[in-house]
Amino acid sequence: MSTIFVDETGGSDVTGKGTIEEPYQSLAQAIYAHGESTSFQIRKSSDAQYEEPTQSSLKKAKKNAQGIEKKKKKEEEQAERDAKKQGDEKEKREILLEESKKIILEEDASLPKATKVGNGERPHK
Repeated sequence: MSTIFVDETGGSDVTGKGTIEEPYQSLAQAIYAHGESTSFQIRKSSDAQYEEPTQSSLKKAKKNAQGIEKKKKKEEEQAERDAKKQGDEKEKREILLEESKKIILEEDASLPKATKVGNGERPHK
């Protein structure tokens, strides 16, 4: 098992990979990405030495990692609902389009025959 690095000032939770060259910014993100049983090294600033996190900071980070996980699950569920909704709407539109293609316009034989009035030009003012 490799050690995951966290640099609170020089790291990034977006692009970080947990390596010494590309550390995470928050311990919570590192725990979320690699699990609680991983070995972590953290530093407060870029000129400080890496050290093991304290028990209290680990406990807090674990709780925050659970929050990240819940947030990600909510976002995934919302994305699924949105995709399903879009799919349902697209299906409805396709059904309506197919039904509209079946419509045939016919002249009502019980009404007088249609006649054209004028030559189709607009009158001049």
